[in-house]
Amino acid sequence: MKRKVTLIISLSLLVVAAVLLAGCVVVTPAPEAAEEAVEETAVVEEEEEAVEPEAEAEGETITVIFPQHEADLSGAFEARVREFEDETGIQVELIQSSWPAVADKVVPEMATGGSAYDVVEFDNGWVAQWCGAGWTTPLDDYMEPGYTDGMIPGLVDLFSCPDGTVHGFVWNNDTRFFFYNAQQLAEAGFDAPPATVDELLAQSQAAQEAGVADYGLVPFYGELWALVNDFHFWTYAFGGEMVDEDGCFLFNTDPKTLAALEFMIGGFDTGVSDPAGLTYNQAEAQDVFLKGGAAFFPQGIPGLLSYANDESLSDVVGQVQVALAPGAEPGLSASLTLPEAYAIPANSQHKEAAWKFIEYMTSLETNKILAEEIGLLPIWVDLYTDPELTALYPEWAEFSVQLDTARGLSTLTWYGDFVDIAAVEIQKALNGEQTAQEALDATAAGLADFECVR
Repeated sequence: MKRKVTLIISLSLLVVAAVLLAGCVVVTPAPEAAEEAVEETAVVEEEEEAVEPEAEAEGETITVIFPQHEADLSGAFEARVREFEDETGIQVELIQSSWPAVADKVVPEMATGGSAYDVVEFDNGWVAQWCGAGWTTPLDDYMEPGYTDGMIPGLVDLFSCPDGTVHGFVWNNDTRFFFYNAQQLAEAGFDAPPATVDELLAQSQAAQEAGVADYGLVPFYGELWALVNDFHFWTYAFGGEMVDEDGCFLFNTDPKTLAALEFMIGGFDTGVSDPAGLTYNQAEAQDVFLKGGAAFFPQGIPGLLSYANDESLSDVVGQVQVALAPGAEPGLSASLTLPEAYAIPANSQHKEAAWKFIEYMTSLETNKILAEEIGLLPIWVDLYTDPELTALYPEWAEFSVQLDTARGLSTLTWYGDFVDIAAVEIQKALNGEQTAQEALDATAAGLADFECVR
């Protein structure tokens, strides 16, 4: 997520009232004249009341903030925003930057009941907290009955609150997929991708020894949320769990979760994982893979395959393929889904216009355009069988298999606290400052107030 684009269109309305009192002479009009004056004043007031709302609607401006999509190298989202302005007359102050920078703006504003934004980023990790706090507006108040029937049900459910109302529409169906360099594996003596994490390590080391790849894996742990995302991914791959259904801690007692963290640490200890990955963001790690520096990219965005086959971006054209993510044992596989939605803050002053924006930007038409331009994974079921899109992306057939294994992050009202504490302790373990078990125990101690709180 890259640059910040801001369009500021401001309207100023100056009202000047002057009351001139000349002398102290009071003139009483005739009754007929007084009635005419009253009627004339009433007509003028009615005309002003009829014109004012129309003028306000004509120049309405909304402020929209959401991260820049990793695949949007051409400004496709901003182009659709400008088309929305042209078609509706609603002006948009668009704020885009990296996910952490957006989160740093949005979360405090929502927590303090602010009204600076009309449409905001609504991350999957925030759903429990925001629903519980009442920070967002139910979209059911604006959409027609049955409007979401054609959307992927799980995405609608994810951004629904416990009372069943929908509070977010997904703009980024961010499901991650397991990519590998088939040519590098062939040169290292393998004709199939790894089915287990043990095979993943063995193939990584073989590719390094054969000199066809510098590393097996290139993580992106420079952003704390990304690090905890990866902890979830490997925990699922090992069959572990973070908490139980009541929110009681499992991460510090579950042996499978411990094994997942030990695997993450072991990648650096053995040299299989690129050590620079401790500071990389996703785009930087992705670039290493596209330059041929790593044999595997376990958490790639859907558009990564398109990038890999673009000669202007990639040194591995025709070499990259997609497969089920390996698990701790045969048949155990998991992919991570990290969808992001648009939501309307409870205190937005332009909710109707905000809804029109969300409706436009998540429509089937816009979804298809963004899929064509940047490989955005659709939220509308019918687009997965659209002939034009399947011709562009035949790999979607393989993606659909991985979608069956997709899991999201832990749904907790205190998820932000979990990230803040777990990321720091995991970083210490990755840097060799403590063991995996010590990191998990320290995380549990730091989160003691949230034990068994959902």
